[in-house]
Amino acid sequence: MWTDRLDAKLLKLKKEGLSFAEIGERMGLTRNAVLGRYQRLNGVVFPSQLERRRSRAAVAKLKEDARLKKEDAIIRKMKAAIAAGTDRAKAMHQAHVAGARYQVIGDVFGLSRERAYQIATGY
Repeated sequence: MWTDRLDAKLLKLKKEGLSFAEIGERMGLTRNAVLGRYQRLNGVVFPSQLERRRSRAAVAKLKEDARLKKEDAIIRKMKAAIAAGTDRAKAMHQAHVAGARYQVIGDVFGLSRERAYQIATGY
């Protein structure tokens, strides 16, 4: 709803000394809508926004940690299978099917992600 023209008009009216209620009346908006937009234009970050960012980051970190832990277990299982005599390509394929990324599988053998993919899918 807010455009560059409306933003410019809001800033101009505020610079003229009008209150937010008066600006809202002239623009056909509520006082709170005008006040909120003015604060955002001036870079005010509300605590609720900061908390949402923190909680999203915390959830993302938990997911990443869980993924890494799962991948680590899969890689250990793949290494054990290879040590027990399973074909390397087959073990790589099984690790990928279990949830390990080709990049991680490749890192174990000093290979690129693409080469790990080629080996695992060509067994």
